[in-house]
Amino acid sequence: MKKLLLNFIFIVLGFSAFADYNSYDIPDSAEIRRTIVNSWLTPELNTLRNYKEQFKDNRVGVTYQIRLEESDDEFSVVVAPRSEIDINMINGDTVKTVRAAVYPKGAAGSWILYRSKNKGEQPLRVEYYFNQDSDVYLQFRPEGTKTYADLIICGSYAARSVLVGVPFNRLYTASFHEVRNWTKKSLPWDKVTVLKNQYTNTLIMAGTIRNNLDSFTFMDDASYDEHGKLKSIFTGKDILVMDEYGNPVSAEELKKKHFLSGAGFLKWIVDGIVEPYRGYGTAIQQLTVPTMEFNSVGKNGVMSQDWNLTFTLDWCRNLASEAYSIRSSRHGDYKSAGLDVNYNYFSSEIVDGKILNSTGYLKNTGYSADHLKSMLYVLAVTEPEWFYLGAIRQGSAIKADDLVFNNCIVFFPYFDRNGKFGCFIFEQGEEISMDKFLEKYSGAYVHLERVKATEAFFPYEKK
Repeated sequence: MKKLLLNFIFIVLGFSAFADYNSYDIPDSAEIRRTIVNSWLTPELNTLRNYKEQFKDNRVGVTYQIRLEESDDEFSVVVAPRSEIDINMINGDTVKTVRAAVYPKGAAGSWILYRSKNKGEQPLRVEYYFNQDSDVYLQFRPEGTKTYADLIICGSYAARSVLVGVPFNRLYTASFHEVRNWTKKSLPWDKVTVLKNQYTNTLIMAGTIRNNLDSFTFMDDASYDEHGKLKSIFTGKDILVMDEYGNPVSAEELKKKHFLSGAGFLKWIVDGIVEPYRGYGTAIQQLTVPTMEFNSVGKNGVMSQDWNLTFTLDWCRNLASEAYSIRSSRHGDYKSAGLDVNYNYFSSEIVDGKILNSTGYLKNTGYSADHLKSMLYVLAVTEPEWFYLGAIRQGSAIKADDLVFNNCIVFFPYFDRNGKFGCFIFEQGEEISMDKFLEKYSGAYVHLERVKATEAFFPYEKK
């Protein structure tokens, strides 16, 4: 009997500890919140304004800060775990680095209750942060007697207004483990369940490209052919590289530098996969083969008789097809190989604080560049060790209202050892940040083609 009793106690204590630290490897504040329902979660705002921040430890020793925050229309009670950051302390000519405790509201393990200032201080929503990225979180909202859940990824709704069969105030004390179980069949958890240490080849390729960036000089219309000779993409003729004074660049300089257009740069990357296997790279003429047709009497059909409206879309699709053929040892075009990324993962998007229906994937157009980060995040979760060639569709230089595929880019999404999302982005022989990409291509569309990353990446080198 004593043995049975001890086993029962062990099971109960084991479950309680699990509630404080769950399978997502993040701390949990459920035990703490059960002690502050009356003191922090339900009192009036004027009462909360008299409180100073409070600190409590959960069962596994993680310190949480409980505090009030206010905006114009809302106030919130934040229950956030301790994190540490390095701060440089400057004293005259000396700099000393010290570690400081911080309690960011979007840290993994944070829990936040929002209430209205204008509607009788009623609860508006509860947010659970379970991810190393603060723009990925789970949200619950009350509507009458019902509770609805939203799963938000980088400003896009992977799920919205999913009914959850629990009273809203039950969330005041529920652990993340519990809410995960309540929604395991109704929310797309597979889109946010990060598995670490699956991005070795992605990082190898991105690192190799980074190490070569100093050797690139942008040159419009330039690409190496399958034998490494510099050619014009559109005429097929040899290119004579001239310096800024109009003189031919020396043979020594040609050995040190890669003179390439944006399209030629992406070809250089894919040739680093293709050439080691078959001894030569991709042929330029194969990459310009059209991949879509226009109605001959329609606007685009008429325009396409004089202008190439789909240059980089064709280029990226054909490049991805060449990489696929090498990997699979059989020829396949972008359609048969399923190389277009054409998923519709998101139902809605947050635009300037408003919730709008998502445009999602548009055939032969792609995704809105403004919301591409959320797409790349999910692709990093669901397709580890793949990278993506992006054909950019935007207003032409001749007439802004006419959308053409005139630029291209490459994305290497990944998660680091801590499970935090990152993405290497390269275009025209340079690396750019996600923020810079979003600023530069706001309003444009990006069509993605998937290519398998490989450790056998040996890009063409000057000899």
